[in-house]
Amino acid sequence: MRDCASSASNERPLQETGSKGRKLSLIRERNASDAGKVNLASRLNGSELLLSVATSFSADYRQAREKFLRALPQARPFVLANFLGPQNEELAIDSAWVGDPKAQCVLVIISGTHGPEGFCGSGIQIDWLALLEEGRLPDGVALLFIHGLNPHGFAWDRRVTQEGCDLNRNFVDFAAGAPPNPGYDELRAHFVPPALQGPSFEVAREAIRQFKLEHGERAFQIARKAGQYSDPDGMFFGGFNRSWSACTLEAIANVYGLASRKFVAIIDVHTGLGPYGYGELQSEHVAASSSQAVADRMFGPSVTSADLGTSASIPIHGSLQLFWERLLGDGRHLYLCLEYGTFDTESAQRVLLADQWLHVHGGGDRTAAFGREVRSRMRAHFCPDDPSWKEAVLFRGRQVLRQALSGLEQIAGGGFALQQASCTDSGLPPQAATGKAE
Repeated sequence: MRDCASSASNERPLQETGSKGRKLSLIRERNASDAGKVNLASRLNGSELLLSVATSFSADYRQAREKFLRALPQARPFVLANFLGPQNEELAIDSAWVGDPKAQCVLVIISGTHGPEGFCGSGIQIDWLALLEEGRLPDGVALLFIHGLNPHGFAWDRRVTQEGCDLNRNFVDFAAGAPPNPGYDELRAHFVPPALQGPSFEVAREAIRQFKLEHGERAFQIARKAGQYSDPDGMFFGGFNRSWSACTLEAIANVYGLASRKFVAIIDVHTGLGPYGYGELQSEHVAASSSQAVADRMFGPSVTSADLGTSASIPIHGSLQLFWERLLGDGRHLYLCLEYGTFDTESAQRVLLADQWLHVHGGGDRTAAFGREVRSRMRAHFCPDDPSWKEAVLFRGRQVLRQALSGLEQIAGGGFALQQASCTDSGLPPQAATGKAE
């Protein structure tokens, strides 16, 4: 009788001569060739993009501004007087030009239109600045960085400005009269109830439920966030007049002579709407406009349109696009929201309600316990502290930068003709209502 050891020993050479043996031999060869290589997981975890995640994003407004000014010491500050941040720091919109001052094509990158969304936008700006240290811009193209367009909201983790105004609803023509929002008027008393739980909260929820049953979800979203101009205590309030940030944006445009440039592309970074980690390029232009045609050519089918209903957004009143439309006209500019998804819509509604309730019914103290909790929730929702989310943000940001620079280089060099049209010719109404929502 053969013992097991003898049997195994006798059979091993036979196995190695068959298909199984060849596989074992290949594995040994691969292991030998891999011996000097870095572990793939370790390599990916130490990738350049993840290293940028660690250095580009900031813990608070003060740190974000310090990083920006360190990278761009020539930046021009527009200081918000009579207001300070949580650490008694100065609040300001900082702007800086990079590239040829005579460039006829300009890419403008804006962070902080909606307060805590600025943590994402600032991170992208710092990442782009690091890239610029290693490469030059195309001929005829320059960059304009606008950091913290709503510095008070950025510092205090509020969507709105120090005036209580939603900046991306503040660019209507107030002289012509603000647009109505009858759905908001119907639900006005229920959007910010006296309590966040209990009988009054349930009454508000039931009123909203009935409105949705009668008019539909889209009508509710328009009522809630398309913009309203009658209730300063309400959500998505567009203001009674131009905010300090809106006036400062005009001053920045004048300082850098943007109105006289050949073409200006604006990327305004936002968060809170859409799939987690994905950056949707939301066009704010009417679908038939010349500017929309430029967007389609420059960025391809990834561009969505609220006007066509392809965007995660609904049409809104008073977005920043109206400012650029008045400054440059159709066909000479391109305004896109780079909107990164975070969490679901219900979560967004809850945190925004808590934030607004604090200031309408809760005393407004953002340094007290509940105020600090609200601030933390706002920041966590609109800029998740997740390296994978931030990695996706920077990856998409670099992709948009590449496409924008390529397109502007073609425009600067006459690569494709720009069709310029008046608002009337393009079908744009005086207060075109297209844009992003959250």
